[in-house]
Amino acid sequence: MGRHVMTDAGRDLRRGEFLDAARALFRERGELPSVAEIAKAAGLAKGTVYLYFATKEEIFVALLEEEFEKLFVALSAALEELPEEPALASSQFARSYTETLFAQPDLLPLAALANAVLEQNLPTEAMRRFKTQLAVGLVTAGKRLESLVPGLATEESPQAGETLLLRTYAMTLGLWQALAYPKALLPILNEPTLLPLNRQFTSEIEGTIESLWRGELDRARLQNPPEDAGKI
Repeated sequence: MGRHVMTDAGRDLRRGEFLDAARALFRERGELPSVAEIAKAAGLAKGTVYLYFATKEEIFVALLEEEFEKLFVALSAALEELPEEPALASSQFARSYTETLFAQPDLLPLAALANAVLEQNLPTEAMRRFKTQLAVGLVTAGKRLESLVPGLATEESPQAGETLLLRTYAMTLGLWQALAYPKALLPILNEPTLLPLNRQFTSEIEGTIESLWRGELDRARLQNPPEDAGKI
Protein backbone atom coordinates (compact mmCIF):
# COMPACT_ATOMS: atom_id res chain seq x y z
CA MET A 1 0.00 0.00 0.00
CA GLY A 2 1.33 3.43 -0.93
CA ARG A 3 2.04 6.06 1.67
CA HIS A 4 -0.80 8.50 2.26
CA VAL A 5 0.05 11.95 0.92
CA MET A 6 -1.58 14.83 2.75
CA THR A 7 -3.12 17.54 0.62
CA ASP A 8 -2.38 21.23 1.11
CA ALA A 9 -5.82 21.62 2.66
CA GLY A 10 -5.07 18.75 5.01
CA ARG A 11 -1.75 20.26 6.05
CA ASP A 12 -3.40 23.62 6.69
CA LEU A 13 -6.07 21.89 8.78
CA ARG A 14 -3.47 20.00 10.82
CA ARG A 15 -1.43 23.17 11.33
CA GLY A 16 -4.60 24.94 12.48
CA GLU A 17 -5.23 22.18 15.03
CA PHE A 18 -1.78 22.75 16.52
CA LEU A 19 -2.39 26.49 16.73
CA ASP A 20 -5.83 26.05 18.30
CA ALA A 21 -4.37 23.74 20.94
CA ALA A 22 -1.48 26.10 21.63
CA ARG A 23 -3.82 29.08 21.95
CA ALA A 24 -6.10 27.26 24.37
CA LEU A 25 -3.20 26.20 26.59
CA PHE A 26 -1.68 29.69 26.54
CA ARG A 27 -4.99 31.25 27.59
CA GLU A 28 -5.35 28.71 30.38
CA ARG A 29 -1.84 29.08 31.79
CA GLY A 30 -0.66 32.51 30.68
CA GLU A 31 2.68 31.03 29.60
CA LEU A 32 4.17 28.99 26.77
CA PRO A 33 3.46 25.26 27.11
CA SER A 34 5.87 22.66 25.77
CA VAL A 35 5.62 21.12 22.31
CA ALA A 36 4.71 17.79 23.92
CA GLU A 37 1.82 19.40 25.78
CA ILE A 38 0.57 21.09 22.63
CA ALA A 39 0.76 17.84 20.68
CA LYS A 40 -1.11 15.96 23.42
CA ALA A 41 -3.84 18.61 23.51
CA ALA A 42 -4.18 18.34 19.72
CA GLY A 43 -4.31 14.54 19.90
CA LEU A 44 -1.14 14.10 17.85
CA ALA A 45 2.38 12.76 18.27
CA LYS A 46 5.05 15.22 19.41
CA GLY A 47 7.16 14.54 16.35
CA THR A 48 4.30 15.57 14.08
CA VAL A 49 4.49 19.13 15.39
CA TYR A 50 8.04 19.47 14.08
CA LEU A 51 6.82 18.82 10.56
CA TYR A 52 5.19 22.24 10.74
CA PHE A 53 7.16 24.23 13.30
CA ALA A 54 10.87 24.11 14.15
CA THR A 55 10.44 25.34 17.75
CA LYS A 56 7.61 26.03 20.16
CA GLU A 57 8.42 29.73 19.81
CA GLU A 58 7.61 29.48 16.12
CA ILE A 59 4.18 28.14 17.05
CA PHE A 60 3.45 31.16 19.18
CA VAL A 61 4.80 33.60 16.63
CA ALA A 62 2.35 32.01 14.19
CA LEU A 63 -0.39 32.81 16.70
CA LEU A 64 0.91 36.37 16.97
CA GLU A 65 0.92 36.68 13.18
CA GLU A 66 -2.76 35.76 13.18
CA GLU A 67 -3.45 38.39 15.83
CA PHE A 68 -1.66 41.13 13.89
CA GLU A 69 -3.45 40.15 10.71
CA LYS A 70 -6.79 40.66 12.47
CA LEU A 71 -5.54 43.91 13.99
CA PHE A 72 -4.54 45.37 10.62
CA VAL A 73 -7.92 44.44 9.15
CA ALA A 74 -9.66 46.21 12.01
CA LEU A 75 -7.34 49.22 11.71
CA SER A 76 -8.12 49.51 8.02
CA ALA A 77 -11.85 49.61 8.72
CA ALA A 78 -11.41 52.14 11.54
CA LEU A 79 -9.33 54.47 9.35
CA GLU A 80 -11.92 54.46 6.58
CA GLU A 81 -14.53 55.74 9.02
CA LEU A 82 -12.52 58.65 10.45
CA PRO A 83 -14.45 61.95 10.60
CA GLU A 84 -12.66 65.06 9.33
CA GLU A 85 -12.83 66.98 12.60
CA PRO A 86 -9.78 66.11 14.76
CA ALA A 87 -11.62 65.83 18.08
CA LEU A 88 -14.25 63.51 16.64
CA ALA A 89 -11.69 61.50 14.66
CA SER A 90 -9.40 60.96 17.64
CA SER A 91 -12.21 59.91 19.98
CA GLN A 92 -13.82 57.64 17.39
CA PHE A 93 -10.54 55.97 16.51
CA ALA A 94 -9.62 55.47 20.16
CA ARG A 95 -12.98 53.85 20.86
CA SER A 96 -12.81 51.58 17.81
CA TYR A 97 -9.20 50.65 18.50
CA THR A 98 -9.94 49.85 22.14
CA GLU A 99 -12.87 47.64 21.14
CA THR A 100 -10.54 45.78 18.80
CA LEU A 101 -8.03 45.17 21.59
CA PHE A 102 -10.72 43.78 23.87
CA ALA A 103 -11.94 41.53 21.05
CA GLN A 104 -8.40 40.11 20.72
CA PRO A 105 -7.43 39.06 24.27
CA ASP A 106 -4.38 37.09 23.07
CA LEU A 107 -2.69 39.94 21.18
CA LEU A 108 -0.99 41.86 23.97
CA PRO A 109 0.01 38.87 26.16
CA LEU A 110 1.68 37.27 23.12
CA ALA A 111 3.22 40.55 21.97
CA ALA A 112 4.68 41.10 25.44
CA LEU A 113 6.60 37.84 25.03
CA ALA A 114 7.83 38.59 21.53
CA ASN A 115 11.13 40.35 22.22
CA ALA A 116 11.98 38.70 25.52
CA VAL A 117 11.11 35.09 24.67
CA LEU A 118 9.68 34.33 21.26
CA GLU A 119 12.18 36.10 19.00
CA GLN A 120 15.20 34.70 20.85
CA ASN A 121 14.68 31.18 19.49
CA LEU A 122 13.11 31.84 16.12
CA PRO A 123 14.63 30.43 12.93
CA THR A 124 15.76 33.20 10.58
CA GLU A 125 13.05 32.59 8.00
CA ALA A 126 10.29 32.62 10.61
CA MET A 127 11.69 35.87 11.99
CA ARG A 128 11.83 37.40 8.51
CA ARG A 129 8.24 36.37 7.78
CA PHE A 130 6.98 37.80 11.05
CA LYS A 131 8.83 41.11 10.71
CA THR A 132 7.83 41.45 7.04
CA GLN A 133 4.18 41.06 7.96
CA LEU A 134 4.49 43.83 10.52
CA ALA A 135 6.41 46.15 8.18
CA VAL A 136 4.02 45.69 5.27
CA GLY A 137 0.96 46.13 7.46
CA LEU A 138 2.40 49.23 9.08
CA VAL A 139 3.39 50.87 5.79
CA THR A 140 0.06 50.08 4.13
CA ALA A 141 -2.02 51.41 7.03
CA GLY A 142 0.28 54.40 7.46
CA LYS A 143 0.02 55.50 3.85
CA ARG A 144 -3.74 55.11 3.93
CA LEU A 145 -3.92 57.24 7.07
CA GLU A 146 -1.82 59.94 5.41
CA SER A 147 -4.14 59.95 2.40
CA LEU A 148 -7.17 60.38 4.65
CA VAL A 149 -5.67 63.11 6.84
CA PRO A 150 -4.23 65.95 4.71
CA GLY A 151 -1.35 67.68 6.43
CA LEU A 152 -0.38 64.67 8.53
CA ALA A 153 2.67 63.86 6.40
CA THR A 154 5.08 66.78 5.88
CA GLU A 155 8.59 67.28 4.54
CA GLU A 156 9.85 67.04 8.10
CA SER A 157 7.68 63.97 8.85
CA PRO A 158 7.18 62.16 5.52
CA GLN A 159 6.16 58.92 7.21
CA ALA A 160 3.90 60.45 9.84
CA GLY A 161 1.15 57.86 9.35
CA GLU A 162 3.48 54.96 10.05
CA THR A 163 4.97 56.82 13.00
CA LEU A 164 1.58 57.53 14.58
CA LEU A 165 0.48 53.91 14.23
CA LEU A 166 3.79 52.61 15.58
CA ARG A 167 3.58 54.93 18.58
CA THR A 168 -0.02 53.88 19.11
CA TYR A 169 1.03 50.25 19.34
CA ALA A 170 4.10 50.96 21.45
CA MET A 171 2.07 53.03 23.89
CA THR A 172 -0.57 50.31 24.04
CA LEU A 173 1.89 47.53 24.78
CA GLY A 174 3.81 49.63 27.29
CA LEU A 175 0.68 50.61 29.17
CA TRP A 176 -0.56 47.02 29.18
CA GLN A 177 2.74 45.77 30.59
CA ALA A 178 2.79 48.51 33.21
CA LEU A 179 -0.70 47.65 34.44
CA ALA A 180 -0.67 43.86 34.04
CA TYR A 181 -0.13 43.26 37.74
CA PRO A 182 0.17 39.73 39.13
CA LYS A 183 -2.97 38.70 40.99
CA ALA A 184 -1.02 38.41 44.24
CA LEU A 185 -0.15 42.10 44.02
CA LEU A 186 -3.68 43.41 43.49
CA PRO A 187 -4.81 43.48 47.14
CA ILE A 188 -1.97 45.74 48.28
CA LEU A 189 -2.74 48.28 45.55
CA ASN A 190 -5.71 49.37 47.65
CA GLU A 191 -3.36 50.67 50.32
CA PRO A 192 -3.46 54.52 50.43
CA THR A 193 0.15 55.03 49.38
CA LEU A 194 -0.25 52.68 46.41
CA LEU A 195 -3.57 53.98 45.10
CA PRO A 196 -1.90 56.06 42.33
CA LEU A 197 -0.78 52.74 40.81
CA ASN A 198 -4.18 51.11 41.14
CA ARG A 199 -5.32 51.67 37.58
CA GLN A 200 -6.94 49.41 35.02
CA PHE A 201 -5.70 49.03 31.47
CA THR A 202 -9.29 48.83 30.28
CA SER A 203 -10.09 52.28 31.67
CA GLU A 204 -6.77 53.94 30.74
CA ILE A 205 -6.10 52.86 27.17
CA GLU A 206 -8.90 54.67 25.33
CA GLY A 207 -8.08 58.09 26.82
CA THR A 208 -4.37 57.56 26.25
CA ILE A 209 -4.80 56.80 22.55
CA GLU A 210 -7.32 59.60 22.10
CA SER A 211 -4.83 62.12 23.52
CA LEU A 212 -2.05 60.87 21.26
CA TRP A 213 -4.20 61.05 18.14
CA ARG A 214 -5.77 64.38 19.04
CA GLY A 215 -2.34 66.00 19.19
CA GLU A 216 -1.27 64.62 15.82
CA LEU A 217 -4.57 65.35 14.07
CA ASP A 218 -4.64 68.90 15.43
CA ARG A 219 -1.13 69.38 14.07
CA ALA A 220 -2.26 68.07 10.69
CA ARG A 221 -5.21 70.49 10.68
CA LEU A 222 -2.84 73.39 11.28
CA GLN A 223 -0.74 72.23 8.35
CA ASN A 224 -3.79 71.94 6.11
CA PRO A 225 -6.64 74.16 7.40
CA PRO A 226 -10.13 73.83 5.86
CA GLU A 227 -10.79 76.13 2.90
CA ASP A 228 -13.48 78.01 4.82
CA ALA A 229 -11.27 78.59 7.90
CA GLY A 230 -11.18 82.25 8.85
CA LYS A 231 -14.14 83.21 6.68
CA ILE A 232 -16.85 85.37 8.21
